[in-house]
Amino acid sequence: MFICDISVFNKYGKQKLDEMLCPLKVDWRELVVMLVLEQVPGMGQALLIPFLQTDKANVTKLLQMMEKKGLIRRETDAADQRNKTCHLADQGHLLIPKLHETLALWEAACFNGLTKEEIQQFQRTSEIITRNLVRD
Repeated sequence: MFICDISVFNKYGKQKLDEMLCPLKVDWRELVVMLVLEQVPGMGQALLIPFLQTDKANVTKLLQMMEKKGLIRRETDAADQRNKTCHLADQGHLLIPKLHETLALWEAACFNGLTKEEIQQFQRTSEIITRNLVRD
């Protein structure tokens, strides 16, 4: 069943990624935050919620932990003092190339045994399914 496939990809994909990220002392959630902040510096922390598949309180705890590890810094939003923006700290910037490398190795492990054409078809199919789900 498709719902089971999604569940297996989600659970075991994250586990495999966490194993590969372990030497860098980060997990998949921290990787997601840092890669999003690489693309959108100064993003409001509330905007990270959909990327992390959790609630506001857990995102706040994660960001506080990342701040203590020196990976990110949070600043009060000049436009709205109630909100905080997130930025990569120096240590976070230094990790970015290693995160990209690990993510590429993880994707290669996930696609092991598939041809280039099969991977492209999977990616096209995933894009269509994502559009169908997000549209609603």
